[in-house]
Amino acid sequence: MNTGTVALLVAVVGVAGTLLAPVTTAWVSSRSRRQEFELQQRSELTKRHMDDEQANLERLRDTYVALNSGARRYRFRMMEDLYAIRSGTAPDPATEVARVEFQDTYAKAQMLVPDDVLRRCQAVRVALADARKLLIPLAGDAGDARDARDDQQKWQEAHTFLMEMWEAILAMQRAMRQDLGISTTES
Repeated sequence: MNTGTVALLVAVVGVAGTLLAPVTTAWVSSRSRRQEFELQQRSELTKRHMDDEQANLERLRDTYVALNSGARRYRFRMMEDLYAIRSGTAPDPATEVARVEFQDTYAKAQMLVPDDVLRRCQAVRVALADARKLLIPLAGDAGDARDARDDQQKWQEAHTFLMEMWEAILAMQRAMRQDLGISTTES
């Protein structure tokens, strides 16, 4: 190759480079902006996902707290009523309020709580309903002539049942704590 051809080739490459530089720069810049936009979109989606998970966890935690405190309050109210019946006074209307509140909380929990925890909550709900069934006849017979020995036996049966149902509440608490990741042991 002679010097004229080499000079011509160098000139063509130089002109082509000069003409293609803005196009190449624009393409690289566009690609960089597109990658940055996609990265920002993924970051926002990840943040939104994490925020949703946090909100769901808080909603679940609030439901667990409401179920736990509602079951304990309802059981406590029934214990108070049991002692009131024994002393000859009527059950407190607050017990019915506690029952309705627990039932409402349980109904909401049915839509949020995983099945394994819901089974423990169901066991508590059934135990509370069974305890109520034991108390109703004791409270309803206030004006009737009753056998004191039979009353004492029914009272003791209701008392024992309410004391033993504490285990169902503890099992529910353990399941809730395990689901929240607070406790890893299941008893």
